Amino acid sequence: MDLAEYEWAKFELAAILRDAAVILRHERPDVQDPLGDLFARLAEDRFNVAVVGRFSRGKSSLMNAMLDTDRLPTGILPLTSVVTTVSYGSKECAFIEHEGWSRSLARQISLDELPTYITQQRNPGNARRVALARIELPAELLRRGFYFVDTPGLGSSITANTRTTERFLPEADALMLVTSYDSPLSEEELRLLEGAASSRSRIFLVVNKQDTVSPEERNQVLAHVQDLALEVFGDPLPEIFSVSAREAMEANTQSDGNRYIASGVAHLREELARFLLNERQTEFLLRMCARIAEALRDMPNAQEVSERLRVTLGRITECKPNGRPVFTVAERNAAAGNPRFVGCSICERIDHGMYDFLCRYQYDVTTRREVQTQFVEHRGLCAFHTWQYEAMASPQGTCVGFSPLLERLAGDLRQIVATAPPFAYATEMKKLRPSAETCDLCRARLDIERAAVANIAHFVEAAAPRSGDDFFGLCLDHLRLVVEAIEPGETTKRLLSREADAIQRLAEDMHRYALKHDGVRRFLASAEELSADKRALMLVAGHRSVNGLRKLL
Repeated sequence: MDLAEYEWAKFELAAILRDAAVILRHERPDVQDPLGDLFARLAEDRFNVAVVGRFSRGKSSLMNAMLDTDRLPTGILPLTSVVTTVSYGSKECAFIEHEGWSRSLARQISLDELPTYITQQRNPGNARRVALARIELPAELLRRGFYFVDTPGLGSSITANTRTTERFLPEADALMLVTSYDSPLSEEELRLLEGAASSRSRIFLVVNKQDTVSPEERNQVLAHVQDLALEVFGDPLPEIFSVSAREAMEANTQSDGNRYIASGVAHLREELARFLLNERQTEFLLRMCARIAEALRDMPNAQEVSERLRVTLGRITECKPNGRPVFTVAERNAAAGNPRFVGCSICERIDHGMYDFLCRYQYDVTTRREVQTQFVEHRGLCAFHTWQYEAMASPQGTCVGFSPLLERLAGDLRQIVATAPPFAYATEMKKLRPSAETCDLCRARLDIERAAVANIAHFVEAAAPRSGDDFFGLCLDHLRLVVEAIEPGETTKRLLSREADAIQRLAEDMHRYALKHDGVRRFLASAEELSADKRALMLVAGHRSVNGLRKLL
């Protein structure tokens, strides 16, 4: 099972719960909803990874390297006894939660302000009474459900740090202890390992800063760490990871996949994800299936839903560890360039162009005789653009511009009565409304659209095929027009593939929002998830101020 398969399983279980809720409301409206807790458990699920170690081990640098970022504060020591969590957000920001405050009252700050709240120097003895610092980053690993917890450094002069860290460990799905080659496994770190060994927690033992020692010294230190770990755990030993967070961060900057692998961080990241998926999360999914099956057992007419659950359970059971990498180096390097549909770039160009055109046009209709004459001859504007005109013009401007048109329409109706037989009245009246060919704004819109399509088509054909340069966020109608304007071949394949990635990503955002809504956990939704509904409608129909007249075209 990989991360995509895991998310599919969660979304499928949520869909099964929705179907069951419909049956329950119809068949037993008097019964209190027993499915709310199941929705909440699905919505809250995340991979809690506690990162622990002395304050000088490079914990934050290692998380930066794993998340392909450099925005987590590093080199700050010693910290106050404040736990810092790192989760997904559509944009980077931080929140400070004070003791006794609810989550909704958390103060939003920039990442640069964090030292004011979490360092002993600026917040001595945690005088500001900070309960938790939350960091949100647009990192792909976090979007898939990982939730890192950076705990206060062990062994500092602030004894509360160690107590805070030890209290948090039972909430973690995995414990990543970061030590280093300069002084491996301090007394405090060994004591923490002993506690983890007795609790049977999954341990990832990481020795950082391998770039500071020679290969011979590296082997000596690893042998020493292995001996100490053997005394604590016995056999089998947890795997020991030798890494260089600094080398990995430089590899990220240079998009050097081979160097990233050599840093050891790629292997650590892969094994961490594999454990959480193949062990912790598979168990979670199986428990959820059992609880849903129990709820369905007491529901009448739920046979079809039960069968769907049975099929889903079979697929989850078949997703056993298969040796496939959870993350490839190529996927990691492309994470920052993952296409995110926000709005169609051509629709945006049309919207801005039409606004500028309409600003001039509504003025010209009232001041320039030749424009007003043409306006009347064309019988005004189509219905859609008439109301766009009204939104721009003043009542006085509308009266000046449209009164000659109404006079012309009155004359046209009299002409119809005078010259046409009654059975032809309706047919003749159709000629009184403008078409897309005669509406001045429709024609202006088409001109702007053609120019925008040609511009993007030229850019796509001329640009070198790089991972992030051939995605423009196009609605389906404009994507088709661009594809028609490009010579068929690898360029169009690349363009459609990138657009498909954006559509899939948007679908995932919609699934996540729906699940958090059903679980009454909307406060956990990211900005991307909160806007997923509007972005999806723009994707399939274009911008509403641009494509409201599609039927005329």
